Amino acid sequence: MLKKQISFRGLLLFSFIVLFFSAFCQDQKGNATFYHSRFWGGKTYSGEPYHPYKFTAAHKYFPMGAWVEVYLPKTKKSTYVRVNDRGPFRRGAVIDISLAAAKEIGLVSHGVSSVHIRLVTESELTDSLSKAWALRDSLAVSEHPKPLKKFKKKAKKKPRKKKRKKRVRVK
Repeated sequence: MLKKQISFRGLLLFSFIVLFFSAFCQDQKGNATFYHSRFWGGKTYSGEPYHPYKFTAAHKYFPMGAWVEVYLPKTKKSTYVRVNDRGPFRRGAVIDISLAAAKEIGLVSHGVSSVHIRLVTESELTDSLSKAWALRDSLAVSEHPKPLKKFKKKAKKKPRKKKRKKRVRVK
């Protein structure tokens, strides 16, 4: 019984260490996708509505509000995005970025492509840099106002009532 407890504790500790370091590693490689504009106005995990012309992203583990550098080796371009949503929930995908960020690095023509992402550290993030990125987002929002058609969730279909078969009485 003692061996089982030790191995269980060891396994628990090992899994905690692996999850902790994988969640906060600074550099990652994987596929990137971008949000479609049909999600415009839909709520993100952080509570703010999605705007395709803001430089935002969805990542599974990075903290909300963290800035991430996304580099696309095919085009040799990079951009900075702010994490405000959780995802992507697609096998092999590491990050979902907004339409504006995808256009800036040339991801729109590829659809899904391999990228390198790097979490921007607090020492790199200065007040003037974060203000410049916030200004970039506010200008994009003012240039592209919200469309008239609102984002709506699809209504669930009501289950159909099964028709009862008429019972035939056998005499």
